[in-house]
Amino acid sequence: METVLDIKEPDRVPFAPAFHAAQARLTGMTVEEFFFNVPKSFEATKKVWEMFDGFDLYTGCSPILVYYLPWPNSHSMFYFDWTLPKGNTPEQMHEKELMKRSDYDLIIEKGFAPFKRRPELEKDFMNYVAQFASLNTGDWLRKMDVSSMFVGAIEPPVDVISFLRSINKFLIDVVEIPEKVVEACEATVNEMLSTLDVQIQFLGGEKGPKAVLFGFSRIATNFISPQKFELFWPHIKKITEAIINKGCIVQFHLDNDYTDVLEYFTEFPKGKTWFHLDLTDIFKAKEILGDRACLMGNLPPQITGLGTPKEVEDYCRKQIEGCMDGGGYILCSSCVLPDDIPAANLRAMKESVMKYGFYRA
Repeated sequence: METVLDIKEPDRVPFAPAFHAAQARLTGMTVEEFFFNVPKSFEATKKVWEMFDGFDLYTGCSPILVYYLPWPNSHSMFYFDWTLPKGNTPEQMHEKELMKRSDYDLIIEKGFAPFKRRPELEKDFMNYVAQFASLNTGDWLRKMDVSSMFVGAIEPPVDVISFLRSINKFLIDVVEIPEKVVEACEATVNEMLSTLDVQIQFLGGEKGPKAVLFGFSRIATNFISPQKFELFWPHIKKITEAIINKGCIVQFHLDNDYTDVLEYFTEFPKGKTWFHLDLTDIFKAKEILGDRACLMGNLPPQITGLGTPKEVEDYCRKQIEGCMDGGGYILCSSCVLPDDIPAANLRAMKESVMKYGFYRA
């Protein structure tokens, strides 16, 4: 992984299965049990590693902790309404207007604290932190000789604001009061950055490069124009540079499509950024960013979840052969793997890098 993140050619293209809760279905658990029983989720994850003879990057076990984060995050139940899994029914956000247009001034003055609605969840957060701490993940990762996908996660203020306002009202605000939206974003950058140190301290002792996941979705160019994206670039850039200054690689988790604004991301130094793409054209990203940044993703769930193993292999082969030259490429799904991905399709993904991903004979 170190070689790939340095934008050099390793011996083989790595494969990173971006698990959400597929380990549950692959090992006979319900998604609900996988979410809420952290030790069992870790055992299921290790079992999946054994079933598929290992992978090249650890992407986690239960995702429960993100829903109990006590700081601003679109997944946090401290701020937003979520229904967590029941049986094999996945979690669901109930998006609604939690912030009025007049509240921009409140955010500029006081940050996101006034929108923290469920402080009583702090006890649950600490309980899950303790469960994760007891797993001894670091020892297992050293034994497997792999690193974690990231050691911390952050969202830009613009995404948090968009979820507080709700998507339709946010998009109207971007058109009608863009200066106020930008002012609120700029005012809360330091509040968001202040959450990182404790996360890096908690996970930073693990093997391998230290990456911080910087995820956003609401300023993609299938939502707003490239001209509107430019309004938000300064605070995106400020957060990115702050992460780099902490000695970490920035892993941009870009949900939706950013193909038309990829040029902005050329402003960062070589080897300091890593892109997990959803709908963004990975071949265009390779053309624009391939000499400076690591790329992965853009394997859609309709292929990985609903395609045949042959269709999965063909899709992977096309991407591997189009992106591997020069290094800096990892085979990975868009966002996360479907929870109900067939085992045969996951195996086809792994076998694709073994068939087509070697750089040298």
